[in-house]
Amino acid sequence: MELVVDGRKAYAYTGGKPFDPTLPCIVFMHGALHDHSVWNLLARWFAHHGHSVLAVDQPAHGRSEGPPLPSVEALADWTLALLDAAGAARADFVGHSMGSLIGLEAAARAPHRVNHLVM
Repeated sequence: MELVVDGRKAYAYTGGKPFDPTLPCIVFMHGALHDHSVWNLLARWFAHHGHSVLAVDQPAHGRSEGPPLPSVEALADWTLALLDAAGAARADFVGHSMGSLIGLEAAARAPHRVNHLVM
């Protein structure tokens, strides 16, 4: 799924199902120098079991346009903007390594948008 976030193309793998913002949403966030593919199996399982999934490529990673963002705080803001672009009001955030830091920061900035954190 391609979205536009802050004027640039952003890619999110949806687990093989169309994204439906009315379903419970899970955002999978990769660590530094990785891409969405580290989440393929989990994203696919959840997408086929009643969730909408966004396994994102952060800016300048995978299929998302860059430049790379300079801080975890900027990546947290980008992730919240990605939710807006997808039409999702709330989500569960699942992060690995730097993705965990992004999830924590996003939850601190917008606690009303984050249901659960998994790190």
